[in-house]
Amino acid sequence: MNTESKTKYVLREYFSINLKWYRFKNNYTQEKLAELSNLTPKYISDLERGKFAPSLMKIEVLANALNIEPYKLLKPDHLGAAVELPDKIDKKIGRNRRKKMNLE
Repeated sequence: MNTESKTKYVLREYFSINLKWYRFKNNYTQEKLAELSNLTPKYISDLERGKFAPSLMKIEVLANALNIEPYKLLKPDHLGAAVELPDKIDKKIGRNRRKKMNLE
């Protein structure tokens, strides 16, 4: 895999990890976040797994539902912060994903 394809989806990874981080921080289930953002739980799950890249409009809707500024969903703040997370959240964010991105 060349360098360009390795870094191609980094922003999507940041988003998916941050979405899960803030969802857990607010004690929301995927269903609750879906309800608050008028999206489907499956779509929330797909976003958290990095399957899709959301539109700017959906980033804003999700940020509003999470009571945060939209830019916080795109920052790399929580990628290496596994020590601050309870084990349950750490497992859900995905140790393999962090290893893949060379964050451990």
